[in-house]
Amino acid sequence: MAKGDDILGLVYAFAALLSFSLSPVLYKVGLGNRNLHVIEANTLRAWGSLLLLTPMLVVSRALGIYLNNALFFIILSAILGPIIGDTLFMYSIRGVGVSIATPIANSYSLIVTAISIIFFGEKLTLINAIGGFLIILSLWVLYFERKKLSKEAIAGMAASLGTAFMWSLSIISMKQALAMNVNPVLIIFLRTLIVALLLSLVSKMLKFSFKEKLDLKTSITLSIGGFFGIGFGVIMLLYAIEALGTGRASLIASASPVMASILAILLLKEKLRIRAVIASILVAVGAVLLK
Repeated sequence: MAKGDDILGLVYAFAALLSFSLSPVLYKVGLGNRNLHVIEANTLRAWGSLLLLTPMLVVSRALGIYLNNALFFIILSAILGPIIGDTLFMYSIRGVGVSIATPIANSYSLIVTAISIIFFGEKLTLINAIGGFLIILSLWVLYFERKKLSKEAIAGMAASLGTAFMWSLSIISMKQALAMNVNPVLIIFLRTLIVALLLSLVSKMLKFSFKEKLDLKTSITLSIGGFFGIGFGVIMLLYAIEALGTGRASLIASASPVMASILAILLLKEKLRIRAVIASILVAVGAVLLK
């Protein structure tokens, strides 16, 4: 591998890390508008992200690429990840905060590994087993050792675990689309478009009304958060994987739970929870060992 490509790959990986770390913080700010349902927030996030992704699509010149059968997997990835998974993630962020929701949701790597072993015949190594143990341990460190949990904490944790499961299925679906040599920018743009359209339909069916609830701060933070979380960040990660390989790129991006917790403490003034920091580190290390 050329040294220039190696450096560029590192830039992509760190861009993904920063994007995945910043997006939950922006979501938390946008979700401060309690009049806005999480489905409405997710819909707004998708359209705002799509608007910001359009220049990237134009520059990449990916519109003329033949999708073949990849469209099915793009649609499936959109439904499982940004629609169901991220709606649960927003609910969790609103309930238990960024520093708790993010490390639990990022345990998706454990589920991806389990699915790969069960359904795709991949082998389980000792390193994988240690990584899985660390992720499970992180959940215990956060909450499971407590004798009593509030209803809000239980609901928030359940939503985070649901997020992890949906993200894992979405990633597997997206990998199938990538295997068909479709441009990463086009995959993410189409996925975001599908998310925006489907969530708008759901919002209309549920008779949600945005006009009376929206303000400029909510619109901007959710839109930019969506751009980083489901748009730019994912694209950067895919390019990093192409340049560095899955292992090295994931090694860097997997630190996002740690950085997200730190940003939540510094920017959102969330309470410094030593357990949350330890859990974030355990998830990051466990995710690396599972790659």
